[in-house]
Amino acid sequence: MKNVSAGILGLALLFAAGCSNQSEVKQAEGEESGEAASEEITEDQQTEIDMEGLIEQMVMDAEVVVDSGEVSFQFSLKNTGEDPVILGFTSSQKYEIQVKDKEGEVVYTYSADQMFAQGLTTEEVEAGALLEASETWPADIEPGDYEATMTFLVDTINDQPLDANPFEVTQSFTLEGKDAVTEEEAKTDETGLKEAEYGKGEAFRKVTVSGEKGSYVVKGEARVFEGSFLYSVEDGHHVQVSPTPVQVEEGAPSWSPFEFNISIPEEDMPDYGMVTLILFEESSEDGRPIHLNYIPLEQVQTTE
Repeated sequence: MKNVSAGILGLALLFAAGCSNQSEVKQAEGEESGEAASEEITEDQQTEIDMEGLIEQMVMDAEVVVDSGEVSFQFSLKNTGEDPVILGFTSSQKYEIQVKDKEGEVVYTYSADQMFAQGLTTEEVEAGALLEASETWPADIEPGDYEATMTFLVDTINDQPLDANPFEVTQSFTLEGKDAVTEEEAKTDETGLKEAEYGKGEAFRKVTVSGEKGSYVVKGEARVFEGSFLYSVEDGHHVQVSPTPVQVEEGAPSWSPFEFNISIPEEDMPDYGMVTLILFEESSEDGRPIHLNYIPLEQVQTTE
């Protein structure tokens, strides 16, 4: 009996020791699992904090400048941090510009007539340095109030993806029309039609227009490269006269007189709106319109 009791007691002690060891293993595994989860959470939180800090240290500045009918967009990202930052893009297009009128209609998109290489690209911005963008738009549209949205298309910062694009600025600007002509500024020619002097810019001055109902005479002085400039006529919806060249006797820096006639068929005249003459040069560098002057020819109103 003593031997049997001793055997039973031994088995009980072995079972108790096994349970104790298993409990200690589970407890150790639980502690390790908890520590790993804690470390994982800490790393995720740290990544989130770092991304927020990286976004905040990249400061965006933007400006819209209107000059003689041209609109210039100038914007930049400055790295205000102490370390370089690597910005990632999904293509060679690094920014976008979009202009809307007061009705919310898009009148200009920078990328609309552009082609960009597809593939990931990066830009490293040193501490205190700028990533800059500048574009000029010859705004051949009606005077009025507009909004320009300038965006850096950043997809990643230091290889970390962005959920949304934080680098976007919207600014309002106004395209001015020609001021109304006062009675003191207006004069009457021999035909009884009113003339008014326009064009006080860098390329055109002393411009007068006379006539009505699609028939006009334009006179003035031009200071243009190689004595050449162009004009076109629009009514706010259609181009009535396509860009037409004019040659004067002398080129810049001399002022040279010019005179030309405009004839628009009666059936092509609008029922309402402003018929506008546009004088401009073509850039010798890239052929874009410069020194645009918008000159009203006639305000057309439907007579009931």
